[in-house]
Amino acid sequence: MVQPRRGFRYGSEAFWLVGFAIEGGGIPRLAVDLGTGSGIAALLLGRLGAAVEGVDVRREWLSLWAHTLDGSQVGGRVQLHVHDVSDGPPATGVDLVVCNPPFFPEDAGPRSEDAWKGAARTESSATLERFVEVGMACLAPHGRACWVVPRERWEEVVFEGAVQTRVVHVGRRRTLVELGYTSKGGYGEAIEVPDRGDVVDRWYALATAAPEVRYPEGP
Repeated sequence: MVQPRRGFRYGSEAFWLVGFAIEGGGIPRLAVDLGTGSGIAALLLGRLGAAVEGVDVRREWLSLWAHTLDGSQVGGRVQLHVHDVSDGPPATGVDLVVCNPPFFPEDAGPRSEDAWKGAARTESSATLERFVEVGMACLAPHGRACWVVPRERWEEVVFEGAVQTRVVHVGRRRTLVELGYTSKGGYGEAIEVPDRGDVVDRWYALATAAPEVRYPEGP
């Protein structure tokens, strides 16, 4: 995985997100990673056999993505390219959307002086609301969208006609939310788990498992 020499680094949230998503519905046929950054979530899903489109607004990623894809072995087709989420969905009819969006609103304090960190942490052309809107527009009727956001913002991950099917607060800082158009039995109570322990270990194991294509059933 090729990253800038300084500044941006992907973190544990990418592995949590992919494991959480797989736990909720298996490995998808088609997936989209909105705000893919280094492409880590897209590559994890692609390694497991999904066809994945990862998009990010920053053109600076292009050369790094090229090196990453050249050196990666994936079971599914992975495409990483520049796309501004504010312009709408990069694909439609997909089984899964994953998203680790910029955590903070543009007006929430000073922006990092490092351009890479600033783009990863602070909203620019697309707000969290827009990320949710576009993510849901990507989905097939049976699809799911999974998000990792700051704990104080999880209630912003809502969309008309969609249902929060799973909510997991991880430690004091992060929350994982799954949205879908089918209720799977309705909204479940949010649960609390530590950021170290059995649950996150299970997510890591799912995200890094040996490749095995397991397709979810259609509607």
